[in-house]
Amino acid sequence: MERTRTTLLAGEIDMNKYVLVTAISTHRMRYCIPLDDLQKMNEDMPVDPAWACDSVVMNEVDEFSQEHLGELIVDYNVLTEDEILEQFDKDNNYLTTWSKEKKLEHIRNWRFDNR
Repeated sequence: MERTRTTLLAGEIDMNKYVLVTAISTHRMRYCIPLDDLQKMNEDMPVDPAWACDSVVMNEVDEFSQEHLGELIVDYNVLTEDEILEQFDKDNNYLTTWSKEKKLEHIRNWRFDNR
């Protein structure tokens, strides 16, 4: 039998490790700009609704609405405690002053309904 990540046999997994899942979260965002305000951005030319796209890309517009469309799993890896703590510090550089115990407590409180 060919061995893959999903066909590990019982006893092959070190239960003192951590599964790190990488995902991309997708949201549908909408923005709304009154045409008369767009015209004020360039009064030398007739208003072009496409100008709104430039304002959105430049992060100049507050959102009108959003909807979470889901998550796409990119990959997963099994890491040792040292590796997960190293990744924690890379991803959360503002929390590097936390003690090892506090970081592990935070990691172990992984259920969304526990927060």
